[in-house]
Amino acid sequence: MSIEFLITAWRAWYSGISELSEWQRWRCEKALPEGENQADVSFLTAMQRRRLSPLSKAALNAAYPLLKQRDIPLLCCSVHGESVRTHSLLKSAAAAEDLSPTAFGLSVHNGIAGQLSILCSVQSPAFALAGGDFPLLAGLLEAVGILQDGAEELLIIFYEEPLPEMYQSSAQSPANICVTAMHLAKGTNVQDKKSSLVLSKSTKIESAFEAPDYQLPLISALVEGYGVVPLGKGWELHLNAA
Repeated sequence: MSIEFLITAWRAWYSGISELSEWQRWRCEKALPEGENQADVSFLTAMQRRRLSPLSKAALNAAYPLLKQRDIPLLCCSVHGESVRTHSLLKSAAAAEDLSPTAFGLSVHNGIAGQLSILCSVQSPAFALAGGDFPLLAGLLEAVGILQDGAEELLIIFYEEPLPEMYQSSAQSPANICVTAMHLAKGTNVQDKKSSLVLSKSTKIESAFEAPDYQLPLISALVEGYGVVPLGKGWELHLNAA
């Protein structure tokens, strides 16, 4: 079984790295980048930046150039979402302190999808998925379903941040904030360089709870412009990226 689509553009942010030349250097050096913890969102006004967390800033940094002047469906996928915001709210609740309605609204799983919709003027449907054990598989299957349901294109975003210490006994923590954004579209021409989801007998991969930097193999294949990325449960992404 194979489901075809196009990856027409992509961007990723990790520890200050966001440009293709930087990712190509990372790919050659095969070492985790070490740099800034705050993504550049200077394209937004100071008022717009004020409520953004480090995770949502990284999501905006990756997604904004792909969404600019595009009103297309938006699909956000994360295992833990805004875990740092949520942990802060839980600590306040445990101390019997008043909770900020704004902080609560921004901590929910669709909080980043909502901020992207508002700040990028997206009026098309926006979705937020809890990625579970295999977030790349969950997100991409949902994305191709949206395309097959009639959408011509969409933006899919994966994002994670380091977990607060309280959670690290039950899940491995990502080393740093990581965001991957891809513009997907239907492939209508025979000559299109299509990617595909393929159901095969691929080797078993670790859950995102055990391998939290699950986006890095995808980014590596995107940098190369081709490759096979195991997604879990027998599925693979056979990638040909623009």
